[in-house]
Amino acid sequence: MPRYLFRIACAAPIVLFAFAGAAQTVQLDPKILTFQKPDQFKWRDPFNKSPSNAVLLHGDGVNGFYVSLTKWNKGGNFSRPHSHANDRMIYVLGGTWWNGTGTAFDPPNTIPMRTGTFVTHHAKGIHWDGAKDKEDAVLVIAGVGPAASTRASETPGTFSTLNASAVTFLPPDQFKWRDPFHKSPTNQVILYGDPSKEGPYMVINRFSPGAFSRPHFHPNDRFITVLKGTWWVGTGPKFDTNATLPMSPGTFVTHYGRGIHYDGAKDEEAMVLITGMGPATSTQVKQD
Repeated sequence: MPRYLFRIACAAPIVLFAFAGAAQTVQLDPKILTFQKPDQFKWRDPFNKSPSNAVLLHGDGVNGFYVSLTKWNKGGNFSRPHSHANDRMIYVLGGTWWNGTGTAFDPPNTIPMRTGTFVTHHAKGIHWDGAKDKEDAVLVIAGVGPAASTRASETPGTFSTLNASAVTFLPPDQFKWRDPFHKSPTNQVILYGDPSKEGPYMVINRFSPGAFSRPHFHPNDRFITVLKGTWWVGTGPKFDTNATLPMSPGTFVTHYGRGIHYDGAKDEEAMVLITGMGPATSTQVKQD
């Protein structure tokens, strides 16, 4: 995880939509697509001195769909046993995140969730989690509010095995990609939900070098975190890869519902984490 992902910007969170290229200025339509670079994130603790830190990237965490980043700072910082009203979809963006379930608080025996692991905290399941001594843990968390936690009464004892009714996880080597051999220009793994239906979902899209979608739109907003490589994005019905802007790892992008856009990879593979409320079907448009 690049260190710059955690730098705190002092400037106002203004998103620019012009990019000075060698031959032209690229303009993105802010009614279709907006983005935040990592140094524009407004963290709850701008000095990062607390045991954990967070930034809301979409929503308010109270009503409706939300997306946030949570950072557990190393040093044995853990939450206490608690639960949430609804499922939470969690992708480990960096570091190792340690999880336990039940009311016996026992950090030494927690289960490690390493970078790239997908975790579900199931509704009303009692769990606790955090970072140990060696490294921070950074998480993308999405779900339907309220996101507030309800503290559970702790009991003595030791933790040994995750309760699957509270926490389940899928490491990246167990992902079921649509094309298991990665031979197609684009690939996808569904981590949660069914993007073709109503309700929350989370997927990873993978673009091989040179692979681009054509102008299209989705019925609902989509919230995207760039995981790997440089992802290039453009807006409008005219397909022109020279009229795209680069989104580097850690960048958070919003595609607004029914906004015509296209995106992909140029010289290197790009991977993006996409979440939102379905259906996330794609409608192709006639190109200018």
